[in-house]
Amino acid sequence: MKQQLFELQNHQLWGDLDGWLDQGTALNAEDVPAAYRQLCHHLAVARERQYSPALVERLQLLALRLHQRIYGEKGEGLLAALRFLWQGLPRQVRSEWRLVAMSSLLFFGTWIAAFLMVRAHPNLVHLMLSPEAAAKYVQMYDPKIPVAGATGATRDVMMFGWYIYNNIGIDFQIFASGLLAGVGPLFFLPFNGLHGGTVMAHLTNKGLTSTFYGFISGHSSFELIGAVLSGAGGLRMGLSLMHPGRRSRLTSLREGARQGASLLFGAAVLTFIAACFEGFWSGNAIVHWKVKVAVGLVFWVLLILWLLLAGRRDR
Repeated sequence: MKQQLFELQNHQLWGDLDGWLDQGTALNAEDVPAAYRQLCHHLAVARERQYSPALVERLQLLALRLHQRIYGEKGEGLLAALRFLWQGLPRQVRSEWRLVAMSSLLFFGTWIAAFLMVRAHPNLVHLMLSPEAAAKYVQMYDPKIPVAGATGATRDVMMFGWYIYNNIGIDFQIFASGLLAGVGPLFFLPFNGLHGGTVMAHLTNKGLTSTFYGFISGHSSFELIGAVLSGAGGLRMGLSLMHPGRRSRLTSLREGARQGASLLFGAAVLTFIAACFEGFWSGNAIVHWKVKVAVGLVFWVLLILWLLLAGRRDR
């Protein structure tokens, strides 16, 4: 067989494998091992028939990248996890951009709507918060009211642990609720968005901008983007359950859960970072609140650029 015909017959498979490596698309995960074995056969044929060095090199590089992705990362532990966070997670977020966009709209859309409504009509705060809860939030951020309990490093460590327990619990709740035919995230994302927007508007109306925004700005990007990724993971799992396509519902659910769990892992890491800032930076009274806001804005820009750009080059 001439090389031209050989390339014509097999270029679709090679392109699909390239697409799976670069963007996580073009092939289902369960189809990749068989496609990889077929590629290895193609490489052996190209060598045996002495096709052009350029073609052999292309197939060899593609096979090497696939081998590293399929087999190499399984035993690398922390290194594989770091590589996934730096490259794999942004690629997956971009490949699931529709679900990420829907999750963002459900969360940030309701957050902004609640903020604008309560800012314009302060009494609407009681549609989401009881009078006791509204007063408690004011007490938390009023600099005139002394903070009771532990202080200093002891308080920071205690708050760090509580933030991890609370925030990662919320992320997992949003994700796991995707098993309810995908309906769970459709409820929990808007609910948390409405609550967050209401609290933000209420404290802004009370004039507590310096303490509130100084506290939340440093960790907000990590925490809120983590919630969005949890929602996207839950939606992926729910869609896989409801729309299995040609696969069995159980097989589709397993694949959807695997893909969703990867997003949840990224969300958990972001939430852990948020808890670090929340416990040891956000409540620091030495740093001026405007500096904290500036740092927080920088984090927002860096995280968005990371999700948009990281992992685009071949490994």
